[in-house]
Amino acid sequence: MTQKTLIIGNGRCACETIEALLAGGSEIIVASKEMPPFSFPLTDLQARQIEMLTGAKTFSCRGAAGNFDIIFVKDGEKIYRSVQNIIIAEDATRKANFSLYGLKPGSHVISLSAMMKSISYQTDKSLNFSETKKAVFLTGLREESHPVILEEIMQACFRLQSEFQIRTYMLTKNLKVAGKGLESLYKKTRAAGMTYIKFTETMPEIRQESNGKVVIEFLDEISGERFRLMPDLTVADETILPCEETANLSEIFRLDRDREGFLQSDNVHRISVFTNRKGILAADGSRGIQSPAEQLTDAANAAVYSFGPAADLSENLEDRAVIQRDKCVRCLTCYRVCPYRAIILNARPYVVPEACERCGICAAECPRGAIEIRHLNNADISEQIVKAENAAPGGDKFIPFLVAFSCRRSAAQAAELASQMRHPLPKGLHIIEVPCAGSISHSHLFSALNHADGVLLLTCHEGNCHSESGNLRAQKRAAQRTEILSMTGFEKERILVKTLASNMGKEFVETTSQFEEKIMALGPSKLRN
Repeated sequence: MTQKTLIIGNGRCACETIEALLAGGSEIIVASKEMPPFSFPLTDLQARQIEMLTGAKTFSCRGAAGNFDIIFVKDGEKIYRSVQNIIIAEDATRKANFSLYGLKPGSHVISLSAMMKSISYQTDKSLNFSETKKAVFLTGLREESHPVILEEIMQACFRLQSEFQIRTYMLTKNLKVAGKGLESLYKKTRAAGMTYIKFTETMPEIRQESNGKVVIEFLDEISGERFRLMPDLTVADETILPCEETANLSEIFRLDRDREGFLQSDNVHRISVFTNRKGILAADGSRGIQSPAEQLTDAANAAVYSFGPAADLSENLEDRAVIQRDKCVRCLTCYRVCPYRAIILNARPYVVPEACERCGICAAECPRGAIEIRHLNNADISEQIVKAENAAPGGDKFIPFLVAFSCRRSAAQAAELASQMRHPLPKGLHIIEVPCAGSISHSHLFSALNHADGVLLLTCHEGNCHSESGNLRAQKRAAQRTEILSMTGFEKERILVKTLASNMGKEFVETTSQFEEKIMALGPSKLRN
């Protein structure tokens, strides 16, 4: 097992991560378009710890956490390296929104990035502000503006007002100052003389004259009067997008992306730098739109994880999924459905134990039943149900025997919380904790229905499933089984799918109690042995 960490990117976050790992004595491989701008000169020891693959493009990746085999391509030659962890920390890209406002860039119309570069202490001032008396910033008039963009605009306006004595205006639609420090910055800019003009119903008329300057006419929604602005400089806001390589890296490393295309799905379990694959982290502009402070936080989180993943890999791997060679027909269903990309292809599909999260989705989806997971196969579940049925309270009065398949990250914890709060649960309720609702197969459902009067599938909320779509797969299977059984006269009400969070102990009690009442009204199930 190699102990090296691969870092892809050369922005501020990547540099901070590299410096933290070097300080901790880690060996690093850096793949970037150009040399990262380190804030300090590397010592001889640090230079030996780091390998720069400047200009090399990532070509392929095999393996799992602890041992990724990467191929890079540089000048037509392939470079082979093995690493323990991978950190993708590419900068996001920016698109100036000139076209949204019907403008063309020029000496009187510039992008926000150009403005920030010109007033930065670290760069030469490329704009001559001596003839600029009035500057207008356009943001959020056509599309929602991100808080990072809003913060940059307010910082630029404050400096133009205080250092260059330029009168500044911001034209916007929704002024969102809920981000960290934005309300304080808003008050600071107002005190410095910045003017905010908000629009709700009527938008300003923006036109560009032949000399390149901009004329803005608008109706003041408070006074009802029309005004005209003729700024010397107009600054257009920007849309922050994933870098061009993001889509390619997503394919190579088999990483999920969000709606905007960044390398993290919209999943609470991916906070802060985690992806759907163990050992691969996404930071900075690779995972979303980040402020400078958030970039530093990402760098620290990525470095902390990279120092100690070996402990995560030393856990017991005996209960991970195993593909039975004699049953496997190589249909590749498991390869397609695994949310953690823990299944690789050699001559046949193979589960990498270190990457497997034991969600059980592959076993539930396998059409041949060729995948075994200890304590989660149908025989073990059936045995557990039979034992619970035999121990269930009897007597002349009908007490429904209920089986509740509960996700261990949500409903199972809600059940434990209900117990700690001493809420009474149905007497005939038996809870089966599963690693993910996606592991509940058709066989599990039939086993439960053969012995129970009612079956509950208690899953995570949508967007809260650690396995991305395990909850949705469970709901789909339950709907399929219910539809088929209803054709035989089986009551659909005997199967209930409900989403719960781990802190919903009271709701767990309400759900199971109401389900018990419903089953009481239906009477004993005709499907029970």
